Amino acid sequence: MKIALCDDNKQELLHINRLLDEYSSNSLSEDQMKVSSFTSSIALLAQLESGKHFDIFLLDVIMPGLNGIELATEIRNRDQVSKIIFLTTSPEFAVESYAVDAINYLLKPLQKDKFFSVLEKAFRDIRSDLQQYLIVKAQGNLSKVFFRELIYLEVIGRSLYLHQKGGIVIESNSAFSQVEAVLLKDKRFLKTHRSYIVNLDYIKNLSKDGLTTTSNLSIPVSRNAFKEVKQAYINYSFRVED
Repeated sequence: MKIALCDDNKQELLHINRLLDEYSSNSLSEDQMKVSSFTSSIALLAQLESGKHFDIFLLDVIMPGLNGIELATEIRNRDQVSKIIFLTTSPEFAVESYAVDAINYLLKPLQKDKFFSVLEKAFRDIRSDLQQYLIVKAQGNLSKVFFRELIYLEVIGRSLYLHQKGGIVIESNSAFSQVEAVLLKDKRFLKTHRSYIVNLDYIKNLSKDGLTTTSNLSIPVSRNAFKEVKQAYINYSFRVED
């Protein structure tokens, strides 16, 4: 589990790192944590722009330059899947945190039990995501594709191209009908065109001209499917999490 911790207060960074160490030591989970600490939003953003990926973001809100909410917006422009948790001294931006789909907004000084509980939920959700995958045939081998990593699937001729995070593309000769049946059972996937299935987590915007992914790729939406795609996107975007 790769965690990015961003707070302009170095004492807070040390304190939260100690809590993370304690959580890791006491957790019954076999998950390992790697924590990267940043004293500014700009420094963290630079890492994201260089291609760095994190599973969980722990963000202060009140920081100079780019504040935590603005940073989270930049994160969401690139990544709809990672978990965002705000750790801050002010309740002022709690409502705004919903706009970036944060899983929690915790006030400092942190209550250790509450913090650990929120971390466990984030870890549990990520573990659940990693249990969902499909197996496809690629170049004579079998490849595992995790749902949370798959941005979209494209059919060209008799080949399937599975576009994943990090620019990874798998060319497969698996039967489209079989792959389609598996993906469309999951609410995050939607068929926008006879040749495309898209992960709703990675849609940046949608119009009658098509949709754009968070990595700025254009995906067609057929005229007949547009109404259904639009409604599914709205429903998914405003879903209520458990």
